[in-house]
Amino acid sequence: MRIASIIAAAALALLTGACANRTGDMTIAQWCSADPGRTNTDICKQHVDTEEVRSSLGQRISEVFGVANRAQQTADQAMARDVRCVTRTLDRTRAGTCDPGYTLTGCTQTRFTRNAGGMAILRSVSDTECRFNNQVLEVQVRCCAMGPNLPPATMVSDTAPPEPQTRQPTPTS
Repeated sequence: MRIASIIAAAALALLTGACANRTGDMTIAQWCSADPGRTNTDICKQHVDTEEVRSSLGQRISEVFGVANRAQQTADQAMARDVRCVTRTLDRTRAGTCDPGYTLTGCTQTRFTRNAGGMAILRSVSDTECRFNNQVLEVQVRCCAMGPNLPPATMVSDTAPPEPQTRQPTPTS
C-alpha cells in the first residue's frame, strides 16, 4: 500500500511538472503560434479571448480618458471666467428675486413656523425669480452673474453660514 501511494505521488509530481513546463521558455503566444495544430487547444483559445478583452478595454479606457480630458478643459475654461455669486436673504415674501444682470441659481425657504403655515410649496422658478404658494418668513436666493463688468448686488448676505459644531466624543472607560 505504501509503495502504491509513493508511485502515485511520484506520477502526480511528474505530471504536474510536465504541465507546468508545457511551454518551456516561450510565452503562450509564441507556443500557440509555433504549431498550427495548437490553435484549437484550450490554453490558446483562452489566450486569444484574453487578448481581445485586453485590447477592447484599452480602447475603452483611452476613450474615457479622452472624454475626461475634454470635460476638464471645459471646466477650466468656465473657471477662468469672471463669475460672481451672491446670496440674498428676503424676509416675509412670496417671491425671491435677483438683481438685474444676475441669474437665479437657487431658492430655499430657510425659516418657517407652524403658526405661519409651515413649509411653503415652491410654485414656479425662472431665471429671475422663484414663487411660493404663500408668504414665507425667510427665503435665501442664490444669484450669479458672469462677465468682466459685474453689476452691483443689493441686499446681499455676505456672512458665511456657521460651521457645524461637532461634539467631542466622551471617553467610555
